[in-house]
Amino acid sequence: MPPTAKDRFTSLDTLALVRELRGFGRAWVDKAFDVTTGGWSLALRSPGEGRRELLLVPGRYAALLPSGLVEHAGELSPLAKELRRVLVGAGLESASEPGGERYLEIRFGRRDNPEAIVLALEMFGEGNLLLAEGGRLVAVARARRWAHRVVRAGGEYARPPVRTDPWSVDRATLGAELARSRSDLASTLAARLSFGGPVAEELVVRAGLDGSGPSAAQPADAVDRLSAAVAELLAEVGEAPRGFLYVKDGTAIDATPYPSRRWASEHATEEARPTFSEAAFEYFRALVPAPANAAEAAATRQRQSLERLREQQRAAVGTLSESIDRERAAAEAIYANYPAAEAALEAARAEAAHVADITVTLGDVEVSLQIDRSPRESAQAIYDEVKRLQSKLAGARTALAETEAKVARPSTEPEPGAPAGLVAPTRRRAPHWFERFRWFVSSEGVVVIAGRDAASNDLVVRRNLKDGDVYVHADLHGAASVVVKHPPPGRPPIGEATLREAGQWAVVYSKAWRAGLASASAFWVTPEQVSKSGASGEFVAKGAWAIHGTKHVLRDLPTEIALGTIDYDGETLWTAAPPAAFRTRGTVRAVLLPGPERERDALERALVGELGLNRTRLQSLLPAGGLARRA
Repeated sequence: MPPTAKDRFTSLDTLALVRELRGFGRAWVDKAFDVTTGGWSLALRSPGEGRRELLLVPGRYAALLPSGLVEHAGELSPLAKELRRVLVGAGLESASEPGGERYLEIRFGRRDNPEAIVLALEMFGEGNLLLAEGGRLVAVARARRWAHRVVRAGGEYARPPVRTDPWSVDRATLGAELARSRSDLASTLAARLSFGGPVAEELVVRAGLDGSGPSAAQPADAVDRLSAAVAELLAEVGEAPRGFLYVKDGTAIDATPYPSRRWASEHATEEARPTFSEAAFEYFRALVPAPANAAEAAATRQRQSLERLREQQRAAVGTLSESIDRERAAAEAIYANYPAAEAALEAARAEAAHVADITVTLGDVEVSLQIDRSPRESAQAIYDEVKRLQSKLAGARTALAETEAKVARPSTEPEPGAPAGLVAPTRRRAPHWFERFRWFVSSEGVVVIAGRDAASNDLVVRRNLKDGDVYVHADLHGAASVVVKHPPPGRPPIGEATLREAGQWAVVYSKAWRAGLASASAFWVTPEQVSKSGASGEFVAKGAWAIHGTKHVLRDLPTEIALGTIDYDGETLWTAAPPAAFRTRGTVRAVLLPGPERERDALERALVGELGLNRTRLQSLLPAGGLARRA
């Protein structure tokens, strides 16, 4: 597999830039500019080093460059004006150690102002540029809000949450993580230890290890080799980092502050540059997209507003549907366990407790029973609540249908009052039958489908599980029902590769993802083993199915999913599938692993910008829970 391409700074790149800034010495800000290709820049002057320009591109990179390389925009944006107002005449005092973060924090000072000035560049997610004075934010490129942090002008300046610093991890911690991980070595170093994909691959090559092999099955001296490789990389960056540009077929494919070894198998040409910043500028400027014109920006804002509304309405429909299912299950549990409900009420009344209701477990359902009512009356009250919720659900579905019609409206039918000609007309294709469900096509060309919720789990089995198909389910309660469709006549039968890919897919869309498990098990059975008839007295809930007979277990299925495109009947379709499924018919654009919930929003936004999908479409492909990217 070729090395992972780098689309933004790594933490080691950030460290290299920090050391370049320290080596520049005492410097003052002359001006601030907008940059035509995106981002901002500061013109700096130093009595000993002359003039330089600090280029700052949120979400991508930064570089300390000779004057004259960066093209400035003709007019100043509001943020550039604030940068000039606060920073012109200020002296560069320090740049903070980034640790394992892609976060550049620079401190400035002014003789006429005792308050500290901080300029911070975020190079993760969509990126951001923050300017703070006296601990308060005076300007930001993007106003953002999280549960743990608010970024807006006038708010308090705070750094993002800090992850583990991989450059200071000791041998014991490194060994424990390798032993605990069920993923391959490169993924473990990239995600669990926060090195990121490109650096993880470099460490694996330098240590002489197999990055695709299981992390826990590495040689006994793997920890020593990796620790030595980490120390070697830091030493090669040094206090005055040089730049190395890697070129193949006339195209720059990487820039590093150390001589990279991971491109050796690709026969890339190494070209030295005086500084890392100059190498990074040559590489990254080709990756920075030109800003959209005004018409495209207006059309994008209009579309995104509708998509946000649709997302909110879908969430409301989902919440109401879940509430209805939950209430109906409670009422059914009362009737199915009526003697137990009566006994629980009699016991509560005998205790003479001054409570209006009690909560009891009937079957496997928690139910609230009114003390002054019979179980039948409590059940009827629950059914009345179901009717009220169904009325709300009908209204929510009507509103959602109207919004979806607006989203689907071609550009030849603009919104009333909307400027004409903002979006090029597009022809909507007819969807394939399987696109109403979750789906993917296996490496053997077999269509695999699954439900998205309890209702569609029932539907996908009732209507689509036929003779010759295979039913797959993660070995966890509440997972999606997966149906592997039998190939058409004349095609090879369902093979082991397809079954393992379907099992891995089932694991991804189960509780294993939200729990952060590195792997889990699934099983497969034939259609005649699947029914709604449980064992005697067993309650089979909506969306669940009873399995009879022997289960064929699929063990140690990795919890990872790839996003990408496949060619299907001459059309290019986006799908989410195990990485192996793309091997013969598609292209992987990103591989995702379970990660922290707090990072999901930033990663989703980064993927939207990188992949060109709208956010609603992206979210329809992703599992629930936190996300991390295997670079």
